[in-house]
Amino acid sequence: MQGIKKKKNNKSEEEFHDEWALSVKPSEIDVIKQFEGITSPEYKRAIELLGPIKDKYILNLGCGLGEEAVYLAIKGANVMAIDISQKMLDMTKKLAKRYRVQKRIKYHKVSAEKLDFKTNNFDFVLGCNILHHVDITKSIKEVKRVLKPNGVAVFSEPLTYNPIINVYRVIANKVRTDHEHPLSNDNLKLVSKYFPKTEHEEFHFTTLLIFLWFYFVKRYNPNKIRYWKKIISDADKYKLSFKVLYWLDNEILWTFPFLRKYCWVTVIKSIK
Repeated sequence: MQGIKKKKNNKSEEEFHDEWALSVKPSEIDVIKQFEGITSPEYKRAIELLGPIKDKYILNLGCGLGEEAVYLAIKGANVMAIDISQKMLDMTKKLAKRYRVQKRIKYHKVSAEKLDFKTNNFDFVLGCNILHHVDITKSIKEVKRVLKPNGVAVFSEPLTYNPIINVYRVIANKVRTDHEHPLSNDNLKLVSKYFPKTEHEEFHFTTLLIFLWFYFVKRYNPNKIRYWKKIISDADKYKLSFKVLYWLDNEILWTFPFLRKYCWVTVIKSIK
């Protein structure tokens, strides 16, 4: 259902994300809502798993529009934001200025697969929706290299098994790159190979019903509106329904843990 993926090409990734960055205004991004809103528990959990971050040196792997880098800076961290898209880095700079944390963030255009930083350099690494865009083996090896001993890496990533999301991925082909590869069980095992101290937990099972609401009731065009962004920006509208569905998720996944692979997102914590 996911279609045929093309061979990975950093240039096409860069061009795609440059175009995305140019379509967004800093005023449209609510950094606090992404990490503290009720409809994005995976982001909140990712920050919790890092632990105390004040005055720590954090590598934000694939900073994108800048939400993670800016939120980390708001919480007192010193952040190195990296991306292969210069336009995304420019957007992150604008967002940092809007939130008045520009002094806490540095920027560098580089691929996650070949980090030109010193070994044992960062206290933490945070990557949200990045591993499924890159060569996971190369990137994980580089993350381990640049982390300090006992350093922590946390990733929030989509999983590959849910049929509803896979249909959405086929339909929403204009807002995704052709060679994305949502994580499989083998990918999770690969992370554990390089980071034996690895754990993961999953999010969004019945809460995906809101995506069906977007498509069948609200009639949102998935190639014009990114559903995974809409669920965050409209958190207040779906507060009650999401709360019920999230409770249901926890009950179902606790009772039937084998269903976790069918969740939309996994949050991974690895310790060097």
